Amino acid sequence: MSGKFDTPSKVSAKALASLRPGYLTVYIGYGQGLADGGIPYEVPIDDIPIDLRLPNSEFTAIIDPANSGIIGVERKTPE
Repeated sequence: MSGKFDTPSKVSAKALASLRPGYLTVYIGYGQGLADGGIPYEVPIDDIPIDLRLPNSEFTAIIDPANSGIIGVERKTPE
């Protein structure tokens, strides 16, 4: 077992800010286990919908291990 995902996985994410032109810093795994604050990851800004680019926006990121990045985003629905 390699400790990596074999198939696309859904994880919680939270937008931080655009710290570098063309990229958005996102906390991946926000609120989960030992990575409670999440792991910072830079994503091309065009991969995230405009309304989710604001700081502290929470969403579900779909991660593909073969692509080494976010392949999709799902909005969180209010409960």
